[in-house]
Amino acid sequence: MIKTLFFIFKIFFLYQLFISICLADLQKDIINKLTATKTLTFDFKQKISDKEEIGNCFIKYPLLMKCNYKNLKEKTIISNGKTVAIIKKKYKKIYLYPIKSTPLFFILAKEKIIGLIRKTNPIEINSNLIGFIFVGKKTSKIKILFDKNSLELKGWETKDAYSNKVSFEINNLKINNQIIDDFFKIPQEKDL
Repeated sequence: MIKTLFFIFKIFFLYQLFISICLADLQKDIINKLTATKTLTFDFKQKISDKEEIGNCFIKYPLLMKCNYKNLKEKTIISNGKTVAIIKKKYKKIYLYPIKSTPLFFILAKEKIIGLIRKTNPIEINSNLIGFIFVGKKTSKIKILFDKNSLELKGWETKDAYSNKVSFEINNLKINNQIIDDFFKIPQEKDL
């Protein structure tokens, strides 16, 4: 009986050791992929509650982003590294927010994502995705998703200011295309 329990314990321990080694390799590979990434260009599908929007996005690390939505309001979101602007060209309005007060601060700060991956194990691994969870101040949570095969960023999930679930899915990803910093300049309302 004791030999059987010892054998089962030994098998369980070896299995856990194997899983730990595999996770460490996976995390290292994702970190290496992120470290080599300077820019991302992609199409996206964003879903907030039941409302779905599509568009294209450009990210340049650190903290620069421009997303153009294909909708009637002609919405664009731009981060210049300090400020996030939500631009609605149809209404000639720009809404400005400090980047540190938005979930984009974590998403656009590649070093924060790398730190998360170094410190935590994935909370989800399935046939397509690997997910890590970041819990920030004021109980904000961001789930960062990577493609299981390519290890590239696949999207994220969070909640908006009204506690609606926001999912952001990346498609047609291109890495390290050249993008100049002026591309992320926030216009003035008078120029809309």
